Amino acid sequence: MNIRKIVAVGLGVGVVAVFALAAANWLSAPLDKALRARFFARRADFERLVAMANEDSHLDRIAPDFIGPEDGFAQRKDVGITEERWNEYRQLFHATGVSTGIKKDINPSRIFFPIDSRGLVPTGAAKGFVYSQAPLSPVLKSLDKSPPDKLYDGPDRSHALVYKPIEDHWYIYYEEW
Repeated sequence: MNIRKIVAVGLGVGVVAVFALAAANWLSAPLDKALRARFFARRADFERLVAMANEDSHLDRIAPDFIGPEDGFAQRKDVGITEERWNEYRQLFHATGVSTGIKKDINPSRIFFPIDSRGLVPTGAAKGFVYSQAPLSPVLKSLDKSPPDKLYDGPDRSHALVYKPIEDHWYIYYEEW
């Protein structure tokens, strides 16, 4: 076998592997129905997390093991919240199943609560909840299947972020990269 055939076979296997990983990410994500049930069972805890995150507006990432101030990541030291406050976040993360913590975006203002996240760059996916005072789009009726191709963006059309409304300012989100 010559070198061109070996390279071609290797590239073909690589492309198939990337698509298989993307499909596996989508297939293993929790169903909308299960997420909706979780949300309503723990809604008060999710609402408390939103209130806390809004009070701690200088933080854009709060996780069980680190906190991200707007100007960069830091360990617990000197980020403007007490150990007791951080422990309250941790207790709420555990109660809601948000094991990796929350992430805040500015434009539009959103708070993400990932429930299931898997994969690595260049392929990965996350599904969970998002809170936003402003309406979010694109909105789909179901996030139980991969979004339509037309909703992927980025230079290589490998990123999609879609929403399904739950109630009020709450959505289920699905993100794939």
